[in-house]
Amino acid sequence: MTTRRTAKPSCNREGTGIARLYKRTGVRKVSFYYFHSDGRCETLASATTGDRQAIMEAERSAKRKALDIQAGHVIVGSVREMIGRFKCDIAPTHYADQSKDGLAVRAGTYVKLIKFFGNMSPMSLKTVHGYQYLDDRAQAGAPAKANKELSLMSTICNYAVRWGVMESNPFTGMMQNKSDKKVRTTTRSQVVRFYLWSLRQQGMFRNLGCAAMFTYLTGFRAAEVRPFRITGLSNEGVRVLSAKRKKGEVEVVKLREWSTRLRVVVARAKQTHKVERMYLFANLTGGPYTRSGWGSVWKDAMLAWISSFDTVDEKQLVKHEAYFSLLDVRPAAITTKLRNRNADAYDFAAHANPSTTHRHYDRRKEKKAAATE
Repeated sequence: MTTRRTAKPSCNREGTGIARLYKRTGVRKVSFYYFHSDGRCETLASATTGDRQAIMEAERSAKRKALDIQAGHVIVGSVREMIGRFKCDIAPTHYADQSKDGLAVRAGTYVKLIKFFGNMSPMSLKTVHGYQYLDDRAQAGAPAKANKELSLMSTICNYAVRWGVMESNPFTGMMQNKSDKKVRTTTRSQVVRFYLWSLRQQGMFRNLGCAAMFTYLTGFRAAEVRPFRITGLSNEGVRVLSAKRKKGEVEVVKLREWSTRLRVVVARAKQTHKVERMYLFANLTGGPYTRSGWGSVWKDAMLAWISSFDTVDEKQLVKHEAYFSLLDVRPAAITTKLRNRNADAYDFAAHANPSTTHRHYDRRKEKKAAATE
């Protein structure tokens, strides 16, 4: 009996040095696929054709998975390898934030975790090692950041338990470092003064002033304002997709209905562009600002603004009472909504849990209420 061929043979199939694992280079994608002993074919990893870095990472991931399949278990000899597996195989789908900034923050955390835990065996990890890490980072001046870093390590350990390289996660239920939260309270007056000053400036500083006022009027996050696209402007108002959500959560669209002030600010922001641009607060090249790029020009603008009415040391700029960052504007806007007892205050904040609004964004120093009778 003649067996009919069900698929056209690939002329691009290449060996990878590992039995049953092959590489196929297509027009759009480079794929690494594995032939199981029962005849099944499974794609273990893929990357966009032409992206050399992504192809190298995909090949590394595919080879590791192929070895795991052949050995019948996950091969992880050290915490360094465990973290590397999580970074390559899990993180790209586990985290909703795959932006350049998000990847950079996690990459820095991986480096710190590997430096401390890297040479240890996964099975030797104990809770005391977690406390040692928290103490070490606290002594280095980063107690709060250490809590987030160990939280990531705990997530990695959860996957390691699933892979079978650990019996249990030793970093659950731990007491976190205590740290004094330095909360900068920014007022509407500060934002308005900076905005009005910026209107007398040229180009870049004017752009930042409009962004500050735009943030105050909309309550959007800084990560939503920096890359805000002009296509987000509609007849109904200003629309943006929430930049902060956990993996698997439903996407939330924020809509701010037009007000006279909001229309004026948007119009003035557009006037800072000499040519048509995709982003409302574009940089000099027409693209969106990166977080570091924005931080650099923002400090320049703050220094110029504060110097216009007070003497300030550049090294002590952030300690000046008039200084604020774009991150401080959203809490100021939400606080105004709460102080005015607006019915849409919680929709304005757009938090999944209203308690988050009060815990982190309510900067009212006086709580005003009517008498019971």
